[in-house]
Amino acid sequence: ERRGSISLASSETSLLSVPGSTRTRRMSTTKVIDQRPKHLMLGDFELANVVDCEEYVLCCKYSPIGDVFAVGLGNGTIRIYSKAGQFQYVLTDDDTKTRRYPVTCLKFYGNKDDVRVDHQKMLAATYTAGYVKVWHYPTQQCVFTFDEKERQPLALDFNCNYTRLYVAGSDCVINCYDFGTKKLLRKLQASESRENMDGHKNRIHAIRSHPAMETVFLTGGWDETVHYWDERAPHSQKHFAGPHLCGDALDIIAEHQVILTGSWRRNSTLQ
Repeated sequence: ERRGSISLASSETSLLSVPGSTRTRRMSTTKVIDQRPKHLMLGDFELANVVDCEEYVLCCKYSPIGDVFAVGLGNGTIRIYSKAGQFQYVLTDDDTKTRRYPVTCLKFYGNKDDVRVDHQKMLAATYTAGYVKVWHYPTQQCVFTFDEKERQPLALDFNCNYTRLYVAGSDCVINCYDFGTKKLLRKLQASESRENMDGHKNRIHAIRSHPAMETVFLTGGWDETVHYWDERAPHSQKHFAGPHLCGDALDIIAEHQVILTGSWRRNSTLQ
């Protein structure tokens, strides 16, 4: 049975035990077919392809130029596919083979001004096993690992000029790294004040950097708040309540001054 597919329960006969008796009787059964559509389409678009990743999918991301997309799986591997859905690479190493924990977030390195070809093919990923890995995916090599074993890293993003890497996770803290030196610069988190809501009180599942302001980013998570941060300040500058984010479901549309969120709930999922 393929994970994520709709199961068909089929059986010609089965044995049914009679309570209080050692006898069994043969019972005819009918094939049960799920008549629900496998894909619900809303809007003016068509389903182009379906890719079977053979594992639970936790996150996915297109490259900046859209030639490939990456898929993070529940067994700790990352698969790279062409835009047509053809498998190209698998990213795994000794760490991910030893501790097969889920990949929770993916971000491509996309600095168009960086002329080094190898930097145009890099991908960063968070793993609940306690590390962040940067991959050069054409060679399937991990070029650097950030050690975050004191927590579960759940979300990450580069700032707009790709000099910073922000990583957040289960401890409600955002780690700010210099991506050039790979050094931890500072930690951003809520203060100890009970009067000010200046940081998260529960897991952070999404980070989105401002597309034009290099020190500004947003975060969201389980505490149903979205926070506005400037990395030069230790606590968030402002926030609003409502979205319940359980994955990489936060975006900024700068030209329209719009924030887009996707919540895990039955109604008002997109706001």
